[in-house]
Amino acid sequence: MSRGDMSFADVHARLNLFAVLPNLEDVVSGDEEMRALVSDARIVVRFNVTAGPKAWVRLADGVCTVGQGLGPEKQAAGGPVAVGDPAATGEAAGAAASPAAVPSVVLLFTSSSHLNKMFDGASQPIPVWGFNHLKFLQGPFSELTDRMAYYLAPTEELLEHPGYLAMNTRLTLNTAACAVPQLLAADPDCMPLRHALSRGTIVIRVEPDGPAVSLVCGASGVRPVKGELPHPSALVELPGLRVANDFLNGRLDTFAAVARGDIRIRGQISMVDTLGLVLDRVGKYLTPAGAAAPAGPDTATATAAG
Repeated sequence: MSRGDMSFADVHARLNLFAVLPNLEDVVSGDEEMRALVSDARIVVRFNVTAGPKAWVRLADGVCTVGQGLGPEKQAAGGPVAVGDPAATGEAAGAAASPAAVPSVVLLFTSSSHLNKMFDGASQPIPVWGFNHLKFLQGPFSELTDRMAYYLAPTEELLEHPGYLAMNTRLTLNTAACAVPQLLAADPDCMPLRHALSRGTIVIRVEPDGPAVSLVCGASGVRPVKGELPHPSALVELPGLRVANDFLNGRLDTFAAVARGDIRIRGQISMVDTLGLVLDRVGKYLTPAGAAAPAGPDTATATAAG
């Protein structure tokens, strides 16, 4: 199945795995309680959709890393692949398995819809490998994904807390950036826009201290990068976390904010206009907050799988 033949559920699944799931990295690095919770864990969890995308989560030494394909060791053999890179499909990671690529846990999903239901909290994965790690999945890993869901489900009351506002803004910005290459590659309304984002770099920066993301545009697609790259072709400056959060969650009149100077756009405005059209499509697949977090396998599911 080509990217152009993907169903709504297929595109949704790619966004869940490649745009939402990577937020676990920032939850571990930015939430002291979560970092302490998984500080002793050394585990790789693979999310495997039948005839569909694959992703992995590695926890080691209190650091979380999320990537695409069969696993971190597998991808290292062919060079680094950035999260969100449209070239980083499970198939591109290589077909031949090696002992070094064997994950600690494999969670199987029979279809894209099955995966999406899990992210919505309405289904469970099927564990097919690593049953000795089920206690960790049902405990610390489930707590970690629940915390991600908490940060991705803002309320006005929660956003009054500076720490929550900062984390929700960071995760929402990361989700948006990582969604761009997936939508350009597979969403029917975004695919015609790829030619307008084929060269240059876009930076979105929250003043004064971040967060920031960069989108590196090339002939093969768009690569999202956490942080600010130098010399961007286009720069979007958002003055403060509250304005940035309203902007990212669609609560801000962007045209009026630009006219007032609340949002500053520099460089190639046409690139920012195109990016805006792509980001408008995120809400078609994900809620404004991103998505619910994946749930760990429960005992009934594990027993049935055995």
